[in-house]
Order: sequence, then structure tokens, then C-alpha cells
Amino acid sequence: IIDPPQILFSSHCTTTESQLDCSCETLGNPSPNIHWYLNGLTVNHSKCEIFNETLNRTILRSFFTLTQPHKKNHLTLICRTVNSLGSASIFLFLFLNSVLYPAIISTLGVLLLALLLYVFFIR
Repeated sequence: IIDPPQILFSSHCTTTESQLDCSCETLGNPSPNIHWYLNGLTVNHSKCEIFNETLNRTILRSFFTLTQPHKKNHLTLICRTVNSLGSASIFLFLFLNSVLYPAIISTLGVLLLALLLYVFFIR
């Protein structure tokens, strides 16, 4: 059986003040390759660590580690998997300068409250 690549739901990121750790798991036959893109550019291995692990002939897991992510105002991280039958991508992380967090959280809270009030009073 041959399959285009799929990114599994187990793909995720965790972050601390000093490090961003992400994993991307893909399934496909023939075995897919994983490529990482940071801010739209192919990842430069000198600025981060990438480790790939083959779980079986059709599943590949890739780990991405970036130190000191807080020194950036904005990070986008994409995991892209490719084999001869196609490709799939997932957007894994967005980091905004921590100064913006209170404003974003407040705005989202107000919008959610407005939506709930709208739904409650329209009924």
C-alpha cells in the first residue's frame, strides 16, 4: 500500500523561557522526509538542533529545538513532510513579544464575552 504523507496529531510544541521544543510525526509510504521552516526559511542547523527518528518503515518523528526563543519578537515554525506522492504541512508555533500578551488576552476575552452575550440575548 502506498500513501501520501500525513502529519499525525501527536505533533506539538512546548516552550520555556530558554527553549522551544517541537516534534513532528509523519506517516506515509514511501517513507516521507521532514523539513522545518522558521519564519518562512529552511532551518539552518547551526541555529537549532534537529533530530530525526524512524519509528518504522512508514512513520518518521522529527524533533526541533531552538534555544533562547524569547530573543525573537515573532517566530513561525512549519513542519513539512514530503514523499513521492505528495506533501503535508502543519503550522506549529507562533511567538509574539511578551509585551503583547496582555493586550491579546484582553482583546480575546472581550470578544468572547461579546459573543456569549450576543448568543444569550439573541435567543
